[in-house]
Amino acid sequence: MESFTEYLSILPDYMVRSVFALICGGLIGLERERRGKPAGLRTNILICLGSAIYMIVGDLISYGSEMASDPARVAAQVVTGIGFIGAGTIIQSRGTVTGLTSAAVTWTVAAVGITIGAGHTLLAVFFTFLVLFVLAILSRFERALLGRCVYAKCAIQLEDKSGLTWAKVNETLQEYDVPAEHYEISKKIVLDLTYCERHPSHNRFLFDLWSTPGIKNVQSDLPLKKL
Repeated sequence: MESFTEYLSILPDYMVRSVFALICGGLIGLERERRGKPAGLRTNILICLGSAIYMIVGDLISYGSEMASDPARVAAQVVTGIGFIGAGTIIQSRGTVTGLTSAAVTWTVAAVGITIGAGHTLLAVFFTFLVLFVLAILSRFERALLGRCVYAKCAIQLEDKSGLTWAKVNETLQEYDVPAEHYEISKKIVLDLTYCERHPSHNRFLFDLWSTPGIKNVQSDLPLKKL
């Protein structure tokens, strides 16, 4: 760094980049938080902000220095590190894998942060809205793209002496974003569940649900209706 005055002159630009990283990470994190995902508001903010900081630091190291510095190497290391965080959001249980969307979001938020850290804030904002489009808006067109759901009902009888079975069932339903209006539990410890039998991605939770210890009996009905 040639002088403290020169450092102060470039500081506002880096501060603006950090604020943009906070905003972009927050927008995506807010959508994840609303869906009750483990990588929520603060996590996505820190991922985006941290990625931007690493790129800013890499830029600062090379600024006014005779040493060669390649910001692309910094970005590559960030991507590698984020891979470990993404792997931690993927839960493997009884032959099924969940959390892939959260891992993909984590990976993409890091990319947004790297873009901001590299100084392309407007492009990063565009990327942020693309991510939000995929997460929040594209799902609304899913019915038109994949066809209407065909719903069926089933009654699942639970044996829940300790309360652990219902806790696990409830965790599975929330993990797969099953709407609360699609199920209810009766006093006889019977879970009345409505599910889409047409799209595998909509009924993938059934395998985990029926494999839960304490499930005594499952009675499935014929398809109810098309919506």
